[in-house]
Amino acid sequence: MPTLIQIIFAIVIFGMTAACQKDSINTYRVPKEMPSAPGAAQTSEFPAGHPSIGDGNTMGATSMPREISWKVPEGWQEQAPSEMRVGSFLIKGDKGQQVDMSVVPLSGEAGGDLSNINRWRGQISLGPITEADLPGQSQKITPGGRAMLLVDFANQSKRLMAAIYHREGRTWFFKMMGDETTVTAAKPKFMQFLKTIKFNDN
Repeated sequence: MPTLIQIIFAIVIFGMTAACQKDSINTYRVPKEMPSAPGAAQTSEFPAGHPSIGDGNTMGATSMPREISWKVPEGWQEQAPSEMRVGSFLIKGDKGQQVDMSVVPLSGEAGGDLSNINRWRGQISLGPITEADLPGQSQKITPGGRAMLLVDFANQSKRLMAAIYHREGRTWFFKMMGDETTVTAAKPKFMQFLKTIKFNDN
């Protein structure tokens, strides 16, 4: 016949066993969360496959056949591109004045020439023009045999010069803006720059 101590010991063992069964841990295999693709939440105003910075004195795509390239004029300091720009340059005047030069491609008509021109005019504190004003406020040019629209505006201290080029479902903007005298002095190199532009099907 079991003694009192044996009975108490049996009760304790039984209770511990039941508790372990009740509190047992179940393991589940949980799939690792997949990281989101870099830049997946970002949006871009570039059409798919826009070019990025290239090597040396050219600018072009690095992960696909290069779309555009050019020769950088002497004295222009190449800057890092950004989401909006595939080309960016700093032009300095004789007295340290600065001019920003950019190359921006956008899909389609990019809002239309007139709306972009009026946006630029606002950047140098000039009022908008109308569609009827546009022929007298712009010039048709053909650097390298390509038909472009050139605009050139100035106020008392700033000047803006830009060429607009429509090509295969994109609009390319080549724009200088900054100190009035420095932009004026840079115009010959700007026009030469436009002549050196090459696309991958040329």
